[in-house]
Amino acid sequence: MHGVGHHVGMGFVLQSYWLARGSAGGAGMNNRLRELRAEHEWSQARLGEELGVSRQTVNAIETGKYDPSLPLAFRIARVFSLPIESIFSGE
Repeated sequence: MHGVGHHVGMGFVLQSYWLARGSAGGAGMNNRLRELRAEHEWSQARLGEELGVSRQTVNAIETGKYDPSLPLAFRIARVFSLPIESIFSGE
């Protein structure tokens, strides 16, 4: 597991991405959410429960129709015990 400093530094990088994405009209992100969920044998509903969001939100993130907020992206990283940058990448 990475130290707090790593997550704080990565937070600034991701926050910059999220801000730029918002001002650019939502460029979209790639993610490994479906793959990670399958590895855990979790349904979208189960992952939604773990994250405190709806199954529809999980589906929208997986299909690229919705980019998660920065706090939600960090919750996703914590649920899978992975660095956030190993789950999300820009297009």
